[in-house]
Amino acid sequence: MEQQTQQQLYGIHELAVRWGVSRDTVRKLVADQELRSVTIATRRMIPLAEVQRAELLGVGRARKKRTDADAQQV
Repeated sequence: MEQQTQQQLYGIHELAVRWGVSRDTVRKLVADQELRSVTIATRRMIPLAEVQRAELLGVGRARKKRTDADAQQV
C-alpha cells in the first residue's frame, strides 16, 4: 500500500512559493499575527493546519495586478 506523505511544516520561503507571494508578505502575516507560526531551532515554521486555515480564509492570496483597464473602471 502506497502512503502519501504530506508536508506538516512550511518554512517562510516554501509557503511564499506555495501561495505565489513574496517571503516578505509571509513574514508580515506572521508579524501581524494573521498567520500562526512556531520556531524550531532558528527557523520560523508554519504548521500545515495553519496553512489550510489561512487558505480557507483567503489570507496570503496573491492579488491580481491592477491594469490600466481596471483603473478606468473605478
